[in-house]
Amino acid sequence: MNNMIELCYCNGSVLVWNVEDAHRLRSEHRIVGNFIGCLPSLPRQDQMLGLPMELMTEEVFHLVTRGIVKIVEFKQLYHPAEEQHKQKRDDMHKASFSDQEISFKEERIKQLKQMADKIIEGKRRKTNGIVDGDLVLQEEIKKIPKMSEDLMMIQIFTRPFWKCQGEAADYTINQTLRCRVFSDLWEKGYYITAGEKFGGDFLVYPGDPFKFHSHYIAVCVDEHQLLTPYFLIQKGRLGTNVKKTVLLCSVNDNGEIMYQSLNWNGK
Repeated sequence: MNNMIELCYCNGSVLVWNVEDAHRLRSEHRIVGNFIGCLPSLPRQDQMLGLPMELMTEEVFHLVTRGIVKIVEFKQLYHPAEEQHKQKRDDMHKASFSDQEISFKEERIKQLKQMADKIIEGKRRKTNGIVDGDLVLQEEIKKIPKMSEDLMMIQIFTRPFWKCQGEAADYTINQTLRCRVFSDLWEKGYYITAGEKFGGDFLVYPGDPFKFHSHYIAVCVDEHQLLTPYFLIQKGRLGTNVKKTVLLCSVNDNGEIMYQSLNWNGK
């Protein structure tokens, strides 16, 4: 399929680098992912993150089995860049710096024009006479220093800017209980994210997490797993403390996904 979304496999992680792809996954396929990149405008904080978006194994399995995505790997990027590519990169940086120099001067001229009245008035006070406003402004414009390369904004490429063909990644996923539970909850219309911070496997939302709080903490358990009183009390109290319902998720002998809600009513 020509419209398949391309996921990038890198060092054991499956990433989405393209903002349009990230939007498609969320709006069309209810796949939320986890943004792990810093924002260019706010690099020294970790409360708001941006691309790349990392996908859980269960999200990748769900997408691959439905033919929505393909996983590629850019193996050329594991090796040093060729000289011609280095030269192309340097030429692009020089061209970018030239454009930024022009923008820098234009912005500075704009600021001077906005302050022209104050500048002319200051010159008039110093000379105690009549001054030529246009001449004063031109003198100030000539004093604008050249932009230092240290102030240059560097574009960080998230994909090769030269011709680089991605190859099918050597990436396989075995169907696990978590994969089956994720897909089953997705089929029921929910949004699902990682649930480790709440002591479960997944957090389950009735709508987009931007608009809704999660209602359930999904905990995957083997059908024949021994559930001790300690385990049940622990999970039950956890759900109550965060005002969510714990769902124990398992597969029965017929291969059907079974859900059992768990609530703590202790005083």
